[in-house]
Amino acid sequence: MKISEIIVIFLLLLIVLGGLSVPLWWDRAQPFVFSLPGYIAGIIRELKDSLDYILKSIK
Repeated sequence: MKISEIIVIFLLLLIVLGGLSVPLWWDRAQPFVFSLPGYIAGIIRELKDSLDYILKSIK
């Protein structure tokens, strides 16, 4: 076998093992993944409110 064939087989093995392990880690990661948009929206909303407060206090 050539080195390139061995590398391709190794990468395919990693992809297959990664695909098999997705259900295992997805159960743990799902709450965090789905809560990220709300968390980011909250940060943006707080930054906007802070900026509005600063601009109102300058006037």
